[in-house]
Amino acid sequence: MVKISPSEDEAWRRHLTFPYEDRWKLTSAPWRGEPRWFRSPNVVPLERYRTREDWRRICSVIWPRQW
Repeated sequence: MVKISPSEDEAWRRHLTFPYEDRWKLTSAPWRGEPRWFRSPNVVPLERYRTREDWRRICSVIWPRQW
């Protein structure tokens, strides 16, 4: 079994996923809370600094019917 560091894992995931800034060019589906990343290194998604419960509370305010 090969162990992968968190930074290698994130780099691999970024390779497979398009950045959030390009989302509107590639899909018309609205963002539903799934993990996302930004091209700019100084932009960090809010969900990285919140617990799952906090994130659900925030989403319930933004999208009341879905949470």
